[in-house]
Amino acid sequence: MTQHPMSSPDPDTAHERLWALPLPHAADSVPLARAIVRQVLHTLGDPVDSFAASLAATELVANALEHTPDDGDVELVLGWEEQGFRIEVCDAEPLDLVLEDLLHQPTAELPCEPAEDGRGLLLIRSVSDRAGIRTTSHGKAVWCLLGAV
Repeated sequence: MTQHPMSSPDPDTAHERLWALPLPHAADSVPLARAIVRQVLHTLGDPVDSFAASLAATELVANALEHTPDDGDVELVLGWEEQGFRIEVCDAEPLDLVLEDLLHQPTAELPCEPAEDGRGLLLIRSVSDRAGIRTTSHGKAVWCLLGAV
């Protein structure tokens, strides 16, 4: 795992950090991601709910593994920033507009019992303050942000 200081225009936010971990395209990557999230949060002094962050990481990594080819790269990126703890999973697949709509749909409009494929996104949205998706130079990144407790 590599740790990089995040770029920060403000010296008061010099405490911001970024961790990036390439994950193998294997089921073992899901518990590995959970353990890494817990360790990083412990290192930071547990500023957010570890269970919620672990659950979000589990869902993000599992979704990336399920929806990318077996040889597709997946990377877990964790960052502490001014707004809270960011969990991001990057893969080589293109941006999915349906996924983007689901991440931004008002919670009141979500079905009470979503299809099995949509439950992970519902979990991510329920434990995080914000969630989204963005295009990267190699594909896309799905992320969520948990505010400090």
